[in-house]
Amino acid sequence: MNNQETARQKSVNKTSPFSRFENFTVFIIFLAFVVIIVAIQLITTGGSRFPTFISPVNLLNIVQQIGVPGIIAVGMTIVMISGGIDLSVGMLASLVAIITALGISKWHLGVFPAVMVGILSAVFLETLMGYIISRTKVEPFIITLGGMITFQGIALLLCNSREVMMAGELDFFKSNIIEGAKDPVTGLNLVVPPYVIIFLGIVVLAWALLSFTKYGRRIYAVGTNPYAAYLAGINVKNMKLSVYMITGLLVGIGAVMLLSRINVGIITLGQGLEIDTIAMVVIGGTALKGGKGNIWGTLIGVFFLGSIGNAMNMLRLPSEVQFVAKGLVVIIAVSAGDVYSNLSVMFSRKRKQTTVEQQSTNQTGGANEVK
Repeated sequence: MNNQETARQKSVNKTSPFSRFENFTVFIIFLAFVVIIVAIQLITTGGSRFPTFISPVNLLNIVQQIGVPGIIAVGMTIVMISGGIDLSVGMLASLVAIITALGISKWHLGVFPAVMVGILSAVFLETLMGYIISRTKVEPFIITLGGMITFQGIALLLCNSREVMMAGELDFFKSNIIEGAKDPVTGLNLVVPPYVIIFLGIVVLAWALLSFTKYGRRIYAVGTNPYAAYLAGINVKNMKLSVYMITGLLVGIGAVMLLSRINVGIITLGQGLEIDTIAMVVIGGTALKGGKGNIWGTLIGVFFLGSIGNAMNMLRLPSEVQFVAKGLVVIIAVSAGDVYSNLSVMFSRKRKQTTVEQQSTNQTGGANEVK
């Protein structure tokens, strides 16, 4: 009898799938999107050809396209978990690219020094913004909006509103590290450039930072309740400053990788990047109010948003449709996340109610046995 009661208690205490998998909802939506695109390709080709959307060469192509925004999205995730936001990352990426290109082609600093100057300039400017945000009560939205406009002006002044051409000095960042590999489906060459490995490495490091370190737990604490975090002995001001410094480092790295792909320093290089990265992070389940989110959710959001553009291009749909699709995905993913939260609360209440009823039944049964 005791074994049966123990088994029932364990079944009651099992968590629902909604609470066990934090990114369950957006992952299912992403899989549904993939299934729809594959089905459309099968229908349009009559099932005579393998769906090119899920061919190895196209999957690697998607990874290449999302590498740079993915790096910056990791930094945005950390900032948003801490309760902040950064609208300046797009123009800062353009500024870093222009500084790096000028350092190589005009100032003749050399490749490595120019890259370091570009990355350090991003860290310095983000640190400056982070200091203002952490030491004042002004909303990060306003400060970073001003930073975005300022960075655009600085970039235009440095390049005299012109392109800064390069001669391929950063081509080693986009060389193929699996030279000779072929796609078994299409027969095309498979390409994995070094910046893809850098992106995946940054994802793993950021996941470890947020999941297994005291610093990561403090970021969540600051985002959840800054006042409570302060009372717990956390230096809230320095924590907020540090997340913007990390974002500056990642924006600098991402900008250099983007410059290596385009090979031209131009103001439009990072245009709209802030919107894409915020959308990726929000789709991944990170809360705008802070305190909630994770890197794996952001990774799903990065792949999801990158896959939309790729699928629209493969289906030969106009760019206007891509904007509509991306906007709808953000709305659906966020709305589904809210439904997920409500379901999670409902399941939690039902489990507690069942547990209380079970305990009450056990106590009544025990009293009857005593009598």
